[in-house]
Amino acid sequence: MFNEQIGNEFIVIQEGTSEGTQIKYRKDGFWYKKDNRGHEGRAEYLVSKFMEFTSLEESEYVKYEEGIINEKSGCRSRNFLKSEDELITFYRLYYNEMGKDLSKVIGNMETMEERIEYVVSFIKESCGLDIREYLSKIFTLDMICLNEDRHLNNLAVIMQDNQFVPAPIFDNGIALLTANQSVNWYFSMEDNVKRVIARPFSGSHEKMMKYFGKGFSVDVENALAWLDTEPDSIERNVLKYQIERYRDFLI
Repeated sequence: MFNEQIGNEFIVIQEGTSEGTQIKYRKDGFWYKKDNRGHEGRAEYLVSKFMEFTSLEESEYVKYEEGIINEKSGCRSRNFLKSEDELITFYRLYYNEMGKDLSKVIGNMETMEERIEYVVSFIKESCGLDIREYLSKIFTLDMICLNEDRHLNNLAVIMQDNQFVPAPIFDNGIALLTANQSVNWYFSMEDNVKRVIARPFSGSHEKMMKYFGKGFSVDVENALAWLDTEPDSIERNVLKYQIERYRDFLI
């Protein structure tokens, strides 16, 4: 748990999403994000810690730590880029090459399959990279963690040593129902989970995951044992519910 005072000179970007604007700072090799509409830092920590109990390699995801930024809760992560690396999001890659908003382009397509294949083909032609395995891991994670903010700036490649590689999985803060304004805790967990709307190719996490296939397996028993050691919170309870819900699938 960290506690940092960070001046405005360290603000790097204010990224607009469907859930609002989240201030980001970069200081001393760390990226910092303040909570905005929920406990995003808590969700980032829980999701990244959960991935330690999966078959994913450590290099495939970003680790987040909860803490305090200027007296407000948030999280931080180490900069995962080497000095010569360049992170390029799907949105920016398409805009740089085509001069158009990729989200609007695929939004005009009728089916999930069309949207997916258009983006997969574009990345293949632009970067020489097959991103299907990368997306299978992301959408498996998003299904479990109920990520509602997997927009096209949260999918990315890295230009590394004159070739493109998939970026590690990052930006999972709008997950675990933490910023979902339609949640009503007079209803059951099952009913609230149904209120989640996925992105970017379909409103259903399960449909996107099934299209690409299962991306990783989970050590379910140890993941649940770890969650029992975490402080009680809505985010923890949602993650526990989701792991138990998909237990047979995840093993």
